Amino acid sequence: ALFAAVGGVTRAMQALKPRERELLWLAYVEGMSHAEIAESTGLGAMSVRLLLFRARRRAAALLRPGEEKA
Repeated sequence: ALFAAVGGVTRAMQALKPRERELLWLAYVEGMSHAEIAESTGLGAMSVRLLLFRARRRAAALLRPGEEKA
């Protein structure tokens, strides 16, 4: 079950747009704050928050059973 879950997360991450994948990586793997992400990417802080919200929503939709696209 664990390997299936990891495979699902990997497929969901691959299905995301590059910018979405980058922001999720910086936030959750690197542990960066919104301000740090904004500084490192050149985006505004509000843009980072909005794009992360959308990326999380899209990733969640991709992880739901039966979802192919979000």
